Amino acid sequence: MISSSLSLAYPDTYRDSYKISQFFLGFMFLFSGISEFKANRKSMAIINFSVSLFTFFVFIFTLVVRTG
Repeated sequence: MISSSLSLAYPDTYRDSYKISQFFLGFMFLFSGISEFKANRKSMAIINFSVSLFTFFVFIFTLVVRTG
């Protein structure tokens, strides 16, 4: 949250910090999905896994578009 807030407050200084926060957000949803799957809440696990995949897709897409 700190990285995202700094990116919004100071867009010129913290230009690429939203990429880092998005990467860790994807991991947070991935690990949350794993723990939900272990607790036999499969519907929430599937939702968390799909959000994690979408977040990683957007992260990779922003890396490719920004640099390419």
